[in-house]
Amino acid sequence: MPVKVITTELGHSLPPEQPHNITFHIPGWETAKALRRGDPTLLSRLSSIYPRFGPWCEVRQLSTALHKALSLPEDYNLILFVHPDSFTTAQIYSSNAKWRKPEHLVPPADLWFRVVEIPISSTEKVRLYITAFPTKHAPGVVGTWQNYGCGISSRLAAACLSHLDSLAILPFKATGLDDVSLPNIPEPTYLPLTPAHSGLKSRIVELAQRSALGPEKSSLLTPENVFLYPTGMAAIWRLHQSLITLRPEGKIIVLGSVFHNSYHLFEESPNGMKHFGRCDAQSNLFSELEAYLESEHKEGRKPAYCFAEFPSNPILVSVDLIRLRKLADKYNFPIILDDTIGSTANIDVLPVADVVVTSITKSLSGYANCMGGSLLLPPSSPYFPSLSPLLTTAFKNEYFPPDASLLLSNSESYLARSATLNSNAYSLAAYLNSEARDPLSPVKAVLYPPFLNTKSNYDALMRPATPDFPNPGYGCLLAVDFGTLDLAKTFYDNLSVYHGPHLGAHLTLAFPFNDAIWGVEPGAAEYLKTFGANPEQVRISVGLETEEELLDTFKYAVEKATEEKRRLENQA
Repeated sequence: MPVKVITTELGHSLPPEQPHNITFHIPGWETAKALRRGDPTLLSRLSSIYPRFGPWCEVRQLSTALHKALSLPEDYNLILFVHPDSFTTAQIYSSNAKWRKPEHLVPPADLWFRVVEIPISSTEKVRLYITAFPTKHAPGVVGTWQNYGCGISSRLAAACLSHLDSLAILPFKATGLDDVSLPNIPEPTYLPLTPAHSGLKSRIVELAQRSALGPEKSSLLTPENVFLYPTGMAAIWRLHQSLITLRPEGKIIVLGSVFHNSYHLFEESPNGMKHFGRCDAQSNLFSELEAYLESEHKEGRKPAYCFAEFPSNPILVSVDLIRLRKLADKYNFPIILDDTIGSTANIDVLPVADVVVTSITKSLSGYANCMGGSLLLPPSSPYFPSLSPLLTTAFKNEYFPPDASLLLSNSESYLARSATLNSNAYSLAAYLNSEARDPLSPVKAVLYPPFLNTKSNYDALMRPATPDFPNPGYGCLLAVDFGTLDLAKTFYDNLSVYHGPHLGAHLTLAFPFNDAIWGVEPGAAEYLKTFGANPEQVRISVGLETEEELLDTFKYAVEKATEEKRRLENQA
């Protein structure tokens, strides 16, 4: 069968291409690295973008219009939020040098704050909180958009653009030198809560309760235990704020490979983090972790919380959560689990989690056309009595109703799509695993839960089969490890699927995640290697194509990498 040719232009989204899509096709390994470097030529060709990578499309159009309306200097850029605490966040973030280059730090006088009000309908207005800064200092500020995930969505920006003739500039000006205290900032409007929000919260509870491993715990859940945010990172950030309030003295324990924005958020928390990178079955994780906890206990310190992805992104290791729960009970710290990769159709982490965070942008939405994040706080957690009031009091809706409405609609097909994603990913991983057993193959290993030594940890939390979902599985994400970077590049550049970040979409996406995302940060690649996240890996998010099409496409790329391996061996 001939390999399908991708005809989508560079910088355009997965089909069907339409406004507010959150993917973009950027073919080629070096193109992916150019994106992470912020190459202006590449950026100028993007007609779509993953929204947290930076303000884009309608958001950029709105930013440009507000730039003019506010008479900002020509070399200034700006980012937009609906929550006023973005001002304080920008102040702190732009002055923290833990991982940014000194030249990216923003002189306080260059950080400007403004507030505007724009109608979003005939009856509603929203106040936007604007942080402006010289474009050259973007790396020192844009993390407030990327790492905290609370920036406005493209749909909200489009609604503002359609009513821009009614823009009101509020009489508030401040710089980074001023005491930008919240009581002096114009009162926010936030965004209205609608039946779509309620419906989405109910959907999340229903999915958590179906085929539960601990029905006595999940039966206590109600929609009031779900908190919705504009992105998955926003959910993590808002939870982090409450947990740090609850436990201001402790470090964050981070287990395994985690998403790079999460990593930087934890790294720059007030007391930092303690990272245990290697968490596979051959590691000394639990002896090292218990020794650390015991030493902290003797000093009278408690961890703020422990965070892990299950399984981890992008190397798919599944931490032994049963064992972790016992340590958490012994040393008194909450466990925060991100179940995005395994996905709630397949796994039930509520028996071991104190809070479950999910990027519902991914598999729950499934069509790469809207964003969202959720927190699920089970009443069965011993931390519920103290954490629930904090989250409830702090919660202000930042999630735009049309985004919530579309995600709710998309989620109707979640179980059916998940069945296909599981089946396709397993078939593809099984093929790649067979290649990895062949010494002549360029494939070194496939990273997918059933083919790793932490399979039993995943299986312990897999949901039982039900008539509506008879084959719980291992999710849509896997990674392929090659012997050398040259072989990985050859495979990737001949892989005729969409190239770009994101996972859980309807079509298959590939991305050289470790080399592209972490490769620009000094020392990061060497550190990631210590726990198995190698630059020579290609991350794959399997889609809804036919199994035959997927296997043919990947076999062709492997054949090309095999030819390159032979060529290099003949030259040696």
